[in-house]
Amino acid sequence: MRWERRFAMVPLLAAGSVLALLAFSSAAGTGIENPTCELAGPGLYHIDFQSSPGAMPVEVSASSRPDRVDSPKAIITVRSVPAQVYVPDRSGRVYFHLKPATGATRVVSIRRLPLEGARNFRDLGGYRTSEGGYVRWGLVYRSGHLVNLTARDSEYLSNLGIRLVCDVRSDGERARAPDRWKGNAREFFSVPIGSNLITSPTADDLKRRVAAVNAETRESVRAYNYAIEYAGQYGKILQRIAAGDLPVVEHCTAGKDRTGVFSAILLTALGVPRDTVVQDYLLSNQFLLAPDAIDGTAADLRLAFGLAETPDLATVKTIMTSRPETLAATLDKIDETYGSFSNYLRDAVKLSDSDLATIRQRLLEP
Repeated sequence: MRWERRFAMVPLLAAGSVLALLAFSSAAGTGIENPTCELAGPGLYHIDFQSSPGAMPVEVSASSRPDRVDSPKAIITVRSVPAQVYVPDRSGRVYFHLKPATGATRVVSIRRLPLEGARNFRDLGGYRTSEGGYVRWGLVYRSGHLVNLTARDSEYLSNLGIRLVCDVRSDGERARAPDRWKGNAREFFSVPIGSNLITSPTADDLKRRVAAVNAETRESVRAYNYAIEYAGQYGKILQRIAAGDLPVVEHCTAGKDRTGVFSAILLTALGVPRDTVVQDYLLSNQFLLAPDAIDGTAADLRLAFGLAETPDLATVKTIMTSRPETLAATLDKIDETYGSFSNYLRDAVKLSDSDLATIRQRLLEP
């Protein structure tokens, strides 16, 4: 294919690469670990990873799928990281297969999908577990509402093969801001989570939430009640994953709170360390509160709460900022209430040991 033959690579040297190499424990074995990928420009990708001695050089193949390469021929050989890899003439998603001189091949792709109408649509793949495995790319996505998807977005999403869209918003929320999905998803699954199960949030609800957040101190931070009160609803989504309804996207309105809890439950169940789970949660700040995204986030907030006008910047930041202590308190509350996360999955989420084993088999790779 033409896009496989035309490429360019520019090596980037930084002190961070040295630190990453030092952080790569000998216990991890040989090869490369923790690869990351960022879209730096049209067709231009920034790739980084940690490597053990002898892992270089690394052959890089670009593919439209995470589970196979489109061509056995590598598009470039990387001899130092970070590096930039140029893959032109490619409108869909690219997965990079990184084959080191020694060790296992690793797959990496961009985490946030470059959609025009959904700024917080992210892949939960690529995270490393405590046991050394990795969450597979391209199987589970998290997002905010899909009311603003463009024709280009629909074309992009149609190539992902998503089979199930799980919407945790209330009936009222969906009526106010219906998803504009024009992809090829086979099923839309309504799993309402939250206090407004019938009606939509109102302007008064927004005022109460702002007041509650402003009244919090580090010692009095409140955990999300979703994890406890709606554990069974999250369990319904996990059971669909166990049944093989993949790829799947789960979303709420902003893709921050209810969706943040879902992502934390799933990643923790897969064995991803808590620090990594919290870092994934905090990515919403990067995509919803960036200077080029704040106006759109404010418009979404106006729609979600049925406001007469767009809320001021202080209100947007108060409501939309993800705080690490909030998710940490939520995970602590789970442990305090049920004794352990394993007990929580069994007794509250109602996920059997068999279903959990199946989910791990489907979503993890060595």
